[in-house]
This record gives sequence, structure tokens and C-alpha cells, in this order.
Amino acid sequence: MSNFYPVKFSPIAMERIWGGGVLKSWFGVTTEAPIGEYWVVSGHPNGTSVVTNGWLAGKTLVDLTAEFPTEYLGDSPQDRFPLLIKFLEASTDLSVQIHPDDEYAKRHEGDFGKTEAWYVLKCPDRASVMYGHRFQNREQYRAAVLEGRVKDFLEYRPIRPGDVVYVPSRTLHALLGGTMVIEVQQTSDVTYRVYDWDRVGKDGRPRELHVERAADVMIYRDDADGQDLLAQKRHVEDATKRRTLQQGKGWTLERLVTCPYFTLDKLELHQGSAKLNPGRPGNPDILICAGGQGVLRWQGEDMDVKEGDTFLIPASLSAYELASDGAVTLLRTYY
Repeated sequence: MSNFYPVKFSPIAMERIWGGGVLKSWFGVTTEAPIGEYWVVSGHPNGTSVVTNGWLAGKTLVDLTAEFPTEYLGDSPQDRFPLLIKFLEASTDLSVQIHPDDEYAKRHEGDFGKTEAWYVLKCPDRASVMYGHRFQNREQYRAAVLEGRVKDFLEYRPIRPGDVVYVPSRTLHALLGGTMVIEVQQTSDVTYRVYDWDRVGKDGRPRELHVERAADVMIYRDDADGQDLLAQKRHVEDATKRRTLQQGKGWTLERLVTCPYFTLDKLELHQGSAKLNPGRPGNPDILICAGGQGVLRWQGEDMDVKEGDTFLIPASLSAYELASDGAVTLLRTYY
């Protein structure tokens, strides 16, 4: 029997001008400041997770992957833990932004690019996210920035709780006010801000924009006579083909996203138990509780699970089990 076990980390609360206070009770945060992001699994130097349970308590995720790579890292596309998991609470609109791909980010930022996916926890009725644009070319984009007309070119898509929004790198996007999501992303902290709804920061000044770098990575309607944008659209459609993977008495495992950087599944357990095998043998799983409560069991051990809890499952566990007397929703992601 392995000594390794599912680890939990202390959430890292990130103050944001657009943040709120609803999720503070989930994570035991008492500050009066608006919290926009809770980093629940992170090996990024801008915020590194620390283990809170078991004999590994006190170690960082960086420690785990360095000391026990077979268990907690496996075959990673980065030289560190390659995924960053967050809960986001947007009480007001996020800035309109875009992330570079790996090639551009490595060359200009010394970091990786960012492809991400949002699982919608809560949102208002008839809610939407800002997603995509109608800029024909770089010249039109730069003119819109200079003339204050960026809003005229933005596109939107409706959302409701339980939806998934896949945001590959080079996609212009923004979460809007009243929305709470779970975000799965590449380990990266590179964001280019294009437009900030004409607001100012705590210092009374407009926040910095990254107009030229955003222009470099944006896909325009004229690029390759529209073929680049069409290819991006097809990639999104292929990545988000939802399908049922497994079903049992009282539970369903559904595939939500498949992309080059991660796979995202959803387990809906209504009552009873569900046994899962690793998403990719040899690599760890990450389990995220999106709602409800239950119990995680493995090798004769168990641990309570409630909304907001996130677990890193070691690769040596050939199976683990989720059980509940009521409804619980969990996301499972791996690389």
C-alpha cells in the first residue's frame, strides 16, 4: 500500500478590483478586500500552493513535484506542475483581455502561454461572457483603441450554470459581473489587457493596457483570408464535444473538454458511490468539488469533500471512490 495520498492545499486569495465576497465563506477568508481569484492548485512563482493535510503538510506543490515526481507530476509538458486551478468571483466585469500561445509567451515573457476553460458555478439570468471580436485586421483594432471604440467590436455568448466555456490562447474574452467560475488553465500568469471599461484603479488612474502585445497575438478576420479564425473555431468545437464516458447507479461521468493541455470531466453523483480510475495512468488527477458534499475514499482511507475542496490525487492510486448521501458535482482534470 502506498504512503502517498490525495493532498489538499491552502487556497491563495488574490485581491482584484473586480472581485467580491461571496466565495470567502467557502475558503475561510475574512479580509474586507475584494477577492477575485482563489488559486487552489498552483506551482507558479506568483502564488505557490502549500499542503494542509497528512504527512506532507507544509510542503509546497513545487516541493512535491521535485521530491516525488512519480507521484505528483508524472509526464508533464512543462518543467513544473503544468495546470493552475482557480475559483473566480467577478462582482463586476473583468477587463477585456487575451493570452498568448506558448511560442509567443516563451519568446517575450519567459513564461508559458495560457489556454483555459471555465466551468460556470453561478451567473445571473440571461448572463453572458464576452468572447471573440469583429476586428478585420490589426489596423482596425489599433484605430478602435485610439478612438475609444473597442466596445463596438466585441462579441458575446450566453451562459448558464453548468456550462463550460473553452478559451484557447489568442481568444479575446472577459468574464462579466455576477459570474462565478472554476478555471482550469495552463500554469501561466501572462495576460494582455485590451480594454477596461473606462474604469480606474485604486490609485485613481486607468489600469495599464497592453495594446501592442495583444495586437501581436490576436487572430483577425483577414488573417489567411479568414482561414486562421475558421481553424480556431473548429478547434473550439472539437475540444468541447461533450459525451458520456461512464454511467452507474446514481452517477454519470461526462467529458467536457479535450485539448492539448488538459482534459476536463464532470462527475455527477446523486446518491451512492462511484469508482474512478486515473484519467491518464502515470499522471495525477485533480478533483474539484463544484457543489454538494460527500466522501473521497482510497485504500481504506477516506476524507470529507465539500464545495470548494480540491484534491491532487497521486499517480500511484489505481482507483479511488466518491460517495455521497445526496447530490454532489465534481470536476476531474488531468494532463
